[in-house]
Amino acid sequence: MINMDYIYDGTFEGLLCCLYCNFSKEAASGIYKKEIYQRHMINSFKEIPSIEKYADYMDQKLKQYLGALVSSQIYQCFLYEKDGTENIILQFVDLCFKKGSKYAGFHTDPIVSAFDDRVRKVKNETHKYVGYVRFSQMGEYLYSSIHPEYNILSLIGDHFADRYKGEKIIIHDVNRNCALVASCGDFLLIPFYNGALPEDAESDFVAKLWKIYFDHIPIKDRINPKLQRNFVPLKYRKDLTEFK
Repeated sequence: MINMDYIYDGTFEGLLCCLYCNFSKEAASGIYKKEIYQRHMINSFKEIPSIEKYADYMDQKLKQYLGALVSSQIYQCFLYEKDGTENIILQFVDLCFKKGSKYAGFHTDPIVSAFDDRVRKVKNETHKYVGYVRFSQMGEYLYSSIHPEYNILSLIGDHFADRYKGEKIIIHDVNRNCALVASCGDFLLIPFYNGALPEDAESDFVAKLWKIYFDHIPIKDRINPKLQRNFVPLKYRKDLTEFK
């Protein structure tokens, strides 16, 4: 039997189309992004196009069979982006479809455990960036550049769009050349190929406010640098105004 690899465009809709083809047409031996796929000597491959109706159908099937929570976790796992994540999702969904939806709760299974690990890391970073994003005033916009390890912009969008309804905000994921642009409670993800925008120190009252807060709120003789690092890991500090 010939193994069949599926390659796709790297979008979540494309992944859903691969899952649709896996269950309705031909089982996939693996799912890979087209841009990084290296053909195996013994495997055939098929490029799966992103087709909205197939993606929607598979999305509904996942929600119907696995529930809304697990379905949302599949999306969170996808945002992990690395280390063969597509194949972890393929194996996880295949396992749950074969053994029943409750198998998603068998956390000791190696496949379920690998899936859970990715979901947990993405959720943890999402939670941290909800608290870590700091804005600088740039004309009519509030701007922030971030460097997340995972592709979390879509997960923090609702929070910041709702919190800053009266503002025009840009949260720039420098690692992925993408920006979250929000205004009036809605947000959109768009390509943003510039590097991190330079700060205007003289007019940037937002940065000054955060420096004043950070310098005066802590009780000087109770500052614990080790504890501070635990709450704000060093890898995030380059994105925080108060550590600059």
